[in-house]
Parts: sequence; C-alpha cells; structure tokens
Amino acid sequence: MEKPEIFRGTDILIPIVDLHDPSNFEQAKEYFTDLLNLYRKNNEKPKIFLFMHKYDVEDYQKELLDTNVKRAKEIFLDMFKDYDFDFMLTSIYEQDKLAKVFRDILISQYSELKSHVEKAEKQLDDIKAKVIIADISGNVIVHNVQGVSSGLTLRGDLRDFINACNTVRENIFMSDSAKFSGRNDDGKDIELHIFKYIISVLVMKSGVLDRDSQDRLNMLLNDMKLFADLIISAHSD
Repeated sequence: MEKPEIFRGTDILIPIVDLHDPSNFEQAKEYFTDLLNLYRKNNEKPKIFLFMHKYDVEDYQKELLDTNVKRAKEIFLDMFKDYDFDFMLTSIYEQDKLAKVFRDILISQYSELKSHVEKAEKQLDDIKAKVIIADISGNVIVHNVQGVSSGLTLRGDLRDFINACNTVRENIFMSDSAKFSGRNDDGKDIELHIFKYIISVLVMKSGVLDRDSQDRLNMLLNDMKLFADLIISAHSD
C-alpha cells in the first residue's frame, strides 16, 4: 500500500472482488486486511459495501461461478463482521440494478434524504417532460427517461453541458446555484438547474408544459434545492 494516506477520512468503502478471477482472492484478502488495519490504527470505521463483481456467465461457466461465489463468501464475509457492512452480487450487464445500488449507497449516509429521492421518483411520473436528476459529474440519481442510466452516467455530451454550465456558475455567476436554458427553432427546450454545486436537474421538453406538469416540476425543483441544502448541512456537521 504505497499511499495509505489517501484512505484517511473514508465514509464509505467499496471493496470489489472479481468473481471471474479466484486466483487473486487471497491477494485481495491481504490488501483488504491492510486497509482494515489502517482504519483501526486511525480509529476510523467506514461503512463497507463489498461488491462481488462479474456475477454473470458471459464467457464464464455457471458451475465455476457458483463455486467462486461460495469461496468468496467464505474468505471475505467474516473479515468485515465488526463493521457496518453489506455485500452484493453485481454485474455490468445489469446496469439499471447497479445504478440503483450506487444511488442507494450515495444516500445511505443521509437517511433523512431518502424521502426526498422517493418523493422525486413519484413526482417524475406525473411530469410531462423528460427529467434527469444527477450529480454535477453526470451520475444519475433518479430519472423518468428509459435507458438513461446506461453505464451509470449520462452520455458524454450532456456531461460536457453540465460541466460547462458549472464552470460558468462558478467563475462568472459566482453563486452556489444557477439555471441555464436553451431552445431550438422547433420549440424544444432544455433546462439545467444546478443546486449548491452538487445536484443537477436536466429538464427536456417540447413546447410549453401544461399547468399541472409545470406546478409539479416547480415543486420537484424546490425539493431538489432542499435536497442539496441537506447534503451540504450533513457534510458540514
């Protein structure tokens, strides 16, 4: 472990085990043990989510995979028993599920924020526009657009748009939050709301929204502003 200092102050640790590579299980165990020793030395106790990754049979035999899962559980589960610990079987071929896992991990430290995300999910169903709520790096938290969570992040052009607007917010507006919008000749609109430099809300619509949808969208945006305020408050505490 060349730079142990980078692990100081960790709130959430996500160790990853490659289920297709059982020959490295023991080496991984040694590495994780060194990490835990470091946390004990510094009197730190992060929440731990162990990913048993590549739980799929793409170019891999089902019988071997089942054997590797059993062995991985025998090797790794006991070593984290003294921590706030959970494990999950993950695969890149189940991206929607994996996206939800990351979303849940993101808000797991802030139990009071869960209601905001759950409320947002319900609100999105009744808004007649495409809405994507992400962090400013483009990692999707919740949305109402089919397939948008592919790869766990927004596509590159939308990430670039968020990044450019965030640079303007920081260097020109010099504010914590800002709104950006654009419209083409066909009446298609895109809005980007950045709240407290951590949460972004993309709204894509064709024409003017009906009053009910606009009211619900305004309510959602207000909730996301409160969401961002609570995250900042939680980190400050």
